Amino acid sequence: MDIDNLLETVEAKVVCGQCGNQTTRTVAWLKTNGIYECPVCGDEMDLRTQEWTDRIQGYIDACTSIDK
Repeated sequence: MDIDNLLETVEAKVVCGQCGNQTTRTVAWLKTNGIYECPVCGDEMDLRTQEWTDRIQGYIDACTSIDK
């Protein structure tokens, strides 16, 4: 399986900081979207912060190591 397919397959949990709702999104989705809107309360999380970019990069790095 190539890296793009892995990114489309591997899911990560996103937890709303406002209401605690847990949702899963693919790594590809997290990589290409800058904002996550909670489907329960509507709170928005900026996925472009350093914390999120580091987390997303960690998922990408893990997928890359699996692909080898």
